[in-house]
Amino acid sequence: MAMKSAQSPENTQKPMPSSTKRQIASRLRRAIAYAENLAAVLEASTAKASKMDTVEARAYLYMLRGSLDFEKSKWQTCLKNYSLPRVAYTTLGKETKNDAFKDLLSGIVDPSIRYAAYQLKLPRTKPVDEIVIENFPSNEQTTKSSLTEVDSHAFQTAKEAVKAEPGQHDIPTSITWRSRKVKLEDAVIAQSLGAAMSEEETLQEKFTKSKSDNTSPTDLAASYDRTIEARQDAADATKAAIDDLAAEGVDPGDARVQSLQVTRTAVNYAVIEFRIGRNRVLCGPSDGLFFEPEQRTIPNKQSSTEAPIQKQKSESTGRQVSRLRERTALYDAILQSIESVKDLPGVIADTAFVTELDAKHSYFRALKCLAIGRSHALNNEKANALALFSRARQLCQSAATDLPSNSQQSSSPNSAPKLDISTSLLSTATSHLTTLVTRYRALTELSNLTSTSTNKTPTKPLAYTRPLSDTLHLNIYHDNPDLNNIVNYPPKLQPIPVKPLFFDLAWTYIDYPKHGKKAVQAASGGGKGAAAANKEAEKRPGTPEVQEQKKKGWFGFGGR
Repeated sequence: MAMKSAQSPENTQKPMPSSTKRQIASRLRRAIAYAENLAAVLEASTAKASKMDTVEARAYLYMLRGSLDFEKSKWQTCLKNYSLPRVAYTTLGKETKNDAFKDLLSGIVDPSIRYAAYQLKLPRTKPVDEIVIENFPSNEQTTKSSLTEVDSHAFQTAKEAVKAEPGQHDIPTSITWRSRKVKLEDAVIAQSLGAAMSEEETLQEKFTKSKSDNTSPTDLAASYDRTIEARQDAADATKAAIDDLAAEGVDPGDARVQSLQVTRTAVNYAVIEFRIGRNRVLCGPSDGLFFEPEQRTIPNKQSSTEAPIQKQKSESTGRQVSRLRERTALYDAILQSIESVKDLPGVIADTAFVTELDAKHSYFRALKCLAIGRSHALNNEKANALALFSRARQLCQSAATDLPSNSQQSSSPNSAPKLDISTSLLSTATSHLTTLVTRYRALTELSNLTSTSTNKTPTKPLAYTRPLSDTLHLNIYHDNPDLNNIVNYPPKLQPIPVKPLFFDLAWTYIDYPKHGKKAVQAASGGGKGAAAANKEAEKRPGTPEVQEQKKKGWFGFGGR
């Protein structure tokens, strides 16, 4: 197989050489001889091999024979030889839970069977299980009996299994999506839809019993899982059928492709519907419209002789906010699922259906705003809660206006919740939100009046207060500045601080401690003191006058 993949046209961009084909066939013949010897040894009476070991050896032998027939393009023989390992590896994989059998099936056996069936022009709607059961080697009755002992349904087709199981729904032959009906030509899709319908009936029975049994929302939501899995299998089968047609080069405008696209939209919408229904069940009754604190029961500590007394404890605010946060996350998941419906083929072109989806989106947005508003109300933020409740009421009213009447009537209170919304539920939500808006508007008004009266404290009027502009240079924090006294207006004549004139003249008469007396004597001595001072200045080296005399001309070097 490594040699074949290395020399394949996909890797080399050239046809495989005939020498490579002969070498591959030679190695396969040698491997078949070794596998025949191994099977003969294990089937001998002296060998202490189990039946499963013998079955696995026979399956490996027939897989090698099928590979050789595949290289020789003997499609009928190839299909017959690959049928035994297909049944054997499927049965052994279920029994041993070994991934090696799954790898062999997905990597070698199944692709070879599909290609051989394509070359034999078998109907592509025929499942692989039916093909391998019909082409199982007739001379391998011992292997067949061994496989039947391990799994009694090993040689039973999916169609027969659905009919044999009690309570299973009939396999549908067509599917309807928005007034368009198409036939189900693929058997795998039809079988998956039949199993999904059976799971839906089981879910409906559990939902009906839950009203009398008081089943918890968590247990009821878990009942949706099997239905969602069955619907997802149908969606996967539809996608695989479309991919197979695309690989064969079928034009997208072909009738088969168009029918499969309609089927794909229908089955994927069903998957999304049941996911939304599961989240609606987790939100609580009426989609979480009402919210009440939970009461926890705490046993009172008493002596063993006395009967224990149960004590009720109300739910804390933090716990209530946590529950509302979880509910908001569920609403977010529902909104994302509704948005994903628009990505399905052909949905965005249906204007009426898009309007219906937008109305349902508005309804769940209203419930999300309601949950967030309740968390604000628990934190004593009445104004925020009022704004959110008002927004939720607007969204709910718009949903009731835009939602078609036929969509509202399709929902029944006795059916398991999906994406349908009833008229009674919308009217109940609108009236409840109107009550909350009225209540919290009154609470907000009372809160505003209380805060206004508290802030009005009597203060004594000051005779004169400096304007705010006159205190900007001061390091003062104004907690409640008077905006009516920012500047002096109207302007008035008032004194301002100025520098006094005698401040400069006063420095002349200051007697410094060290040389104050010398300055006074020099002033009193007249010309003598001045002459003596000039002589002393001449004797001092480096005086400014001497330095100025040395500098002649421009830049001090003109006299050179």
